[in-house]
Amino acid sequence: MKKKLLTAVIASAILASCAAAREYEKNDLRTMFLNNKAVIYQLNIRSFNAVDSNGNEIVEPYKGEKTGNFLNATERLDELKDMGINTIHLLPITPVGKKNALGTAGSLYAMKEIAAINPELADKTSALTPKQQAKKFIRECHKRGIRVIVDIPACVSPDIEEIHPEFLLRDNAGKSIIPVDWSDVRLLKIVNEDGSLYEPVVNEHKKFVDMLIEIGADGIRADVAPIKPQKFWTEIINYARSKDPEFMFLAETAEAWAPPEVPSPTANYKKLLAAGFDGYYGNCLNFLNFKSSKDLEKVFAHIKYLSKRGQKKSVIGCFDTHDLKSAYTVSKNYPQAIMYMNATLPLNPYYVDGFATGDKYDYSYSGKKAEKTYTDCDTYFTHKNQLDIFNYSRKPGGKNIEALNMLKNSISLREKLGDIVTKGSFKILKTSDDKIFAYERKYKKEGVIVAVNTDQKHSTYSVIKVFPKRKLKYYQVLTSFGECDDARGNLIVNLPAGKAAVIRYEIRKK
Repeated sequence: MKKKLLTAVIASAILASCAAAREYEKNDLRTMFLNNKAVIYQLNIRSFNAVDSNGNEIVEPYKGEKTGNFLNATERLDELKDMGINTIHLLPITPVGKKNALGTAGSLYAMKEIAAINPELADKTSALTPKQQAKKFIRECHKRGIRVIVDIPACVSPDIEEIHPEFLLRDNAGKSIIPVDWSDVRLLKIVNEDGSLYEPVVNEHKKFVDMLIEIGADGIRADVAPIKPQKFWTEIINYARSKDPEFMFLAETAEAWAPPEVPSPTANYKKLLAAGFDGYYGNCLNFLNFKSSKDLEKVFAHIKYLSKRGQKKSVIGCFDTHDLKSAYTVSKNYPQAIMYMNATLPLNPYYVDGFATGDKYDYSYSGKKAEKTYTDCDTYFTHKNQLDIFNYSRKPGGKNIEALNMLKNSISLREKLGDIVTKGSFKILKTSDDKIFAYERKYKKEGVIVAVNTDQKHSTYSVIKVFPKRKLKYYQVLTSFGECDDARGNLIVNLPAGKAAVIRYEIRKK
């Protein structure tokens, strides 16, 4: 009997394993993203599971400390699954330049080669090649139901002069061009003088696509996508989709962005979407500077415009990225507002490594001379209160367990609300206080109302005029922030600074 039971258990496990494998034989990320069902976590393999033994925040391999790599990164994947994450955005995994560098390891965005895996991200004790290790990491992600987007930098490091000097755009004096004020990178040549695409660089990007598909990646996030013209991206996206129709493309751009001023053709966000990008960052990046609910409404106006014309697109909840200061430096409650807006807005929630547990990225070594460097820069360069992408730094994270539990709850809330937040209508609501932004999501006979106090210092009171013409079966406050009351058919909200309230309701049948 025991033997039969054991056999049945083993058979069941094998079937479950096979079912899980079948589920991820075919990429589904593009469909997920367009339906606002991707919950994205941005991470840097170089630091994700780094070992800082002496606690000085900088990882020193020459002292026996271990930088993050593809293999030790798999040890933390269960944490992300438990959090509710279903998609990872990997910061660049291409080789990093060491000339004219920023930081002692070099910026992840100073790309030395386009179609290659950074050997620094491989475990040196393993017999597997860097590409095989990257493939194993992605396979472990897929086993846990986690898809993977990989970043492609916009420019290259000066080091590429030694390998492919012909790839660089030149000025009249024949010198490679520094785009904008990015001193550690150089501009790629994308088009010829006659306006045709420069095939060698296009082909390198196609090789990059081939490499990602080979290792099992599910999509690309294009750094500063507007720096390249529409026809370049049309070529690359069509090439990728010919191999995998579900391969997702996310553009780093926004409605308010003008293409960078560089001596080469560029594309604005509308042209990028027309080229085939599935979505972009949107102006949530500017949330702290919003002056009214109208600013929030503008973020989704173009998405609504496209959907009416059959061009389904989406955005990410970019209130928190490696390009922004830690939300925990803004106010104690601001991260909570981010969590519940991500949970209820018509977008794909997005978080940077360290946000879950309260990291302020206040690196003690910043600006100091290094004992040892791996580039031509001997100073620990960082962007203040932003995730370190320039040095071999500690594992991101803090000790705020309350924040972690709240993040899990907000992601779980989004899942429970289901169609209301992924498919529902989006409407800005009028409030009696312009410090409170309020919006409604509605799907069929159910809906949620969300109120966010954008004042980071003071509690704010508001009346939200929303219920008068509706007969409600019930309404339920889903967050415990502030006080909510239904008086004379209006919703009254009193919110502490930076907090959010989520109220679910059901319309009574006539």
